[in-house]
Amino acid sequence: MSSMAYSDGFLALISLWLASRTQAPVALRLSCALFATAAVLGVLRFSGLYPLPAWHQFASMLGAVAAFPLLAVAIVWPDALVTRTRRFAWIFMCVMAVLGVLMVGAGQKRVVADGLALLSVIAMVVTLARAGQWRGALAGTLMLAGLVLFAAKVSVAGVLVPGDLLHIGMALGLLGLGTLPRWPEHSGVSTYDHGAPVA
Repeated sequence: MSSMAYSDGFLALISLWLASRTQAPVALRLSCALFATAAVLGVLRFSGLYPLPAWHQFASMLGAVAAFPLLAVAIVWPDALVTRTRRFAWIFMCVMAVLGVLMVGAGQKRVVADGLALLSVIAMVVTLARAGQWRGALAGTLMLAGLVLFAAKVSVAGVLVPGDLLHIGMALGLLGLGTLPRWPEHSGVSTYDHGAPVA
């Protein structure tokens, strides 16, 4: 069995757990559900149980163009309607998914998906660092490292392939970001207004 099946399974477990946390904001749960879908399809593909490479690639593309930006909105603007309401979170995700299909699927512009994912993670890291939430910034940095190492096709001693590093970086990053005390649901009060502390 490929190592990718195990690392995708790790990502699937983390993503499914975060998606099931009712106290988390809607945007975070929805983005994690999309990541989980891609990861579960990855487990089926790389384990050989039920290979669906086209479905896995499509779900991964949706994760890049829709889930990453949605997660970034939840981190950068914790009080936004997209972050807190099911309707606006779904609208945002669907619009980004359609744009992704048009640009990446029909237009064959994979660089667009990669660029959106990278910019989304950078925005999260910068926002959290500026707010002094260093645990969250570290989590975002782990996710960023996974994306960069995957793009650079880095492997570790023939044990971990680039996809494994992406999955592990994403899983650890999501775990750190998804458990931040950043949203009003966690504390009962809104402590941030567009990323800046409220006096």
